[in-house]
Amino acid sequence: MSELPVTSAKARIRLAPSYWIHDNAVPFSDDIQPASLFLRNRHYLVVDTETQKIAQDVGGWDHVDKLGISVACAYDSKTGEMLSFRENELEKLHKLCKERLVVGYNIMGFDLKVLSAYGFDSKRLDVFDIMLDVQQNSGWRYVKLDNIAKATLGTEKSADGLQAVEWYKQGQIDKIIEYCIKDVEITRDVFVYGMKNGNIKIAKADGTSAAFPVQWT
Repeated sequence: MSELPVTSAKARIRLAPSYWIHDNAVPFSDDIQPASLFLRNRHYLVVDTETQKIAQDVGGWDHVDKLGISVACAYDSKTGEMLSFRENELEKLHKLCKERLVVGYNIMGFDLKVLSAYGFDSKRLDVFDIMLDVQQNSGWRYVKLDNIAKATLGTEKSADGLQAVEWYKQGQIDKIIEYCIKDVEITRDVFVYGMKNGNIKIAKADGTSAAFPVQWT
């Protein structure tokens, strides 16, 4: 019996163009079925992390793997649970990431790079980075999650990463968890809105907003 012809992942997988601008966002096994990354994964895990240090403490953004995790939080669509993990509990998060589609905002550019110091390998995970897709569909670079949340959900972040680092130095881990969970909730709600409505909105500097189509199913 003759062997089936081998085709590239790009030829076999139906994905938005933004996936192909970041190869690490599309890790495929050899036996992948010809369906989208979303159809491949029944359940998803929305992940956000907070760090022990800021970039200038470790020599700049080229060394984010040295920032250290203070807290990581995640929403599991399979159970509906909101989860939090301290630095010594990250193996539990890693196990879940291997079993779900991992969703985040700038997760490829930041969170997974920080987590790489704990054995997380983005090339071995199925990852969807909302920021990369928004960038592709809107043509706008480095759109802040807060600008999407304000226009799409009518909500905004409660603090920022710099404040979370200060809380870590003060030993206020509960405050970091509360803030991180809020970020996960916002990211999840933006993702769910996009899935249900086929678009998201971005707040502009002049007080108006612009809507852009997305295909997250």
